[in-house]
Amino acid sequence: MEGFAVVVLLAAGIGVVIFALWVFAGRDGHADDEEASDTVEHAHLRRMAEAGISSLAPGAIRLAERERTGGARHPAGPAREFWRRFAAASASVERDPAAALDELRVLPGLLEEALRDAERGAVAAEDASRREKER
Repeated sequence: MEGFAVVVLLAAGIGVVIFALWVFAGRDGHADDEEASDTVEHAHLRRMAEAGISSLAPGAIRLAERERTGGARHPAGPAREFWRRFAAASASVERDPAAALDELRVLPGLLEEALRDAERGAVAAEDASRREKER
């Protein structure tokens, strides 16, 4: 009786393996082609979004330095909006690169505006510091 159970279990195991191979081979690759095209498009958009974020990094570093030295003239102004959108675009690069690219269309203009505002704030802070020293 034990020998019969072993044969049945062996036959069931072989049947499962054959069924798995049949399902795997029987897909014909149609589903894989559709998934692959989505994956290729997603990867392409992700690379474009990553390049866009990288291109803004030097300006973002300058903005951070300007904010640290003198601060923005308008704390709730363009710098804050830039950082909010920059963070959103950076966070969505992996999961939704199309949304990141949409954000990236606006960011260069916001960065320039924020840099101008921060530069004016830094100049104003330097002037105030100079006036304090003169007293």
